Amino acid sequence: MDEHTRDPGVAPPLGNPTGWHAAGEGEGEGGSAPDDARLAGGHWEHATLRRATEHGVRLFNAGEYHESHDCFEDEWYNYGSGTTESAFLHGMVQVAAGAYKRVDFESDEGMRSLFETALEYLRGVPDDFYGVDVGEVRETLRAALDDPAAIDGWRIALDGARPEAYPADYEYAERIDGAQ
Repeated sequence: MDEHTRDPGVAPPLGNPTGWHAAGEGEGEGGSAPDDARLAGGHWEHATLRRATEHGVRLFNAGEYHESHDCFEDEWYNYGSGTTESAFLHGMVQVAAGAYKRVDFESDEGMRSLFETALEYLRGVPDDFYGVDVGEVRETLRAALDDPAAIDGWRIALDGARPEAYPADYEYAERIDGAQ
């Protein structure tokens, strides 16, 4: 686990997606887990990735594609190229940008180009990465390449639900925007 992506305040998922280590998984020699793992019953490999994903997905689901893009992009800078985390985040940046192109600029060609790139990045990312139903994301992107209306009203699943945005999501995006 990278110390700069650790945050014991990030809640556990509903389920056991890739990126989550349930209590007892990944314990060091002698059976000791990080302190936050013992308290919460587990820990995220990269908790800041989960936090950015929660905010990004909820903002996407609210139709706030630019803000969603910013959540994924800001976290993407924490990972080197060639990592699954980087591929996932870069793919999700492209997903949000593609939706933004279609909805705000009425550019289906721009959307298609971004979605093709997103599919390349998301290839090989586990279907349940950090709680996102990546398999469904890929399926929806492929459908939108043929019929852009496939994303109209689309909401991304996180932990088996399609969560709405909270005021905290907008505050998070605003903090990121102010820091750039």
